[in-house]
Amino acid sequence: MKFKDYQKEFLLFLELERGCSDHTIEVYNRDLNKYRIFISKNRINYCKVNKDIIFDFQASLTNSLSPRSFSRMLSTMRTFYKFLHAEGIINDVVLNTVKSYPSPQYKKSIPTFLSKEQIDQVLDKINDDRKLSDITKARNQSIIMLFFTSGLRLEELRSIRLRDIDFSKKKIRVVGKGNKERIANFNTKTNDLIIKYLKSLQKYPLIKTNFNNNLFVDEKNKNLSRNNIQYLVMKSLKTLTLNSYGPHSLRHSFATHLLNEGVEIETIKSLLGHKSIKSTQIYTHVTLQKLQETIKKSHPRGEK
Repeated sequence: MKFKDYQKEFLLFLELERGCSDHTIEVYNRDLNKYRIFISKNRINYCKVNKDIIFDFQASLTNSLSPRSFSRMLSTMRTFYKFLHAEGIINDVVLNTVKSYPSPQYKKSIPTFLSKEQIDQVLDKINDDRKLSDITKARNQSIIMLFFTSGLRLEELRSIRLRDIDFSKKKIRVVGKGNKERIANFNTKTNDLIIKYLKSLQKYPLIKTNFNNNLFVDEKNKNLSRNNIQYLVMKSLKTLTLNSYGPHSLRHSFATHLLNEGVEIETIKSLLGHKSIKSTQIYTHVTLQKLQETIKKSHPRGEK
């Protein structure tokens, strides 16, 4: 079979066996398309790759991919070649070659952290925007607060249906990466904003005929796309001075607030739906950096 045929089978495997989201599958597919173009152009047998070939592939992408992005590309290749090995298409030598190829080094950025006061500023800015209808204001404020108080990923928030929400307990059932289900919490203010939004749509109190409706919809009652949500969050946060402006900034802020309030990192890991504690530990660097900056400004012997 040709590379493209195995690529299709691999993407099907990710969907059916691993339960990956559409977005994750799209990323894998995009990475493999770049790799397929490279091996086709250079007439390379993908079943007999070596480190020199992978190095040449990396070099070909130097101007278009950052070290961090190529590190992700390598992760895609490793997963794909593990699949090929399990199918008996490649031997151990080729698999080990791909698995052992070193990932490029890059500096991990410290996540952006928003204070509660900054979130209030964002909500006020949305409320004062005369270009937005009352329904859109309520929706956008609900999205901002739900990201900030629950730590949901973009795709998790986008996929929420009305049946998933327990307003009395302020909890939402979400399906995260790897098709894993967990319960996310949100606060009273978020609860009130979502109810206000649903009342404006005449969808609250909830009735059975609306249970399957998506929570966040556009003017035509269609589910908001990833780009819609990304855009409205970025536009709302642009009024602040931050390192980044996407939904992930709000998710990072949720985790950092919990850590600052003394919540155990293992608990934060569960709330975020992280598979590995390593993904959660970056928040310890955020709080440490904040502490160091406070000492420099406030301590008698700190650097002025």
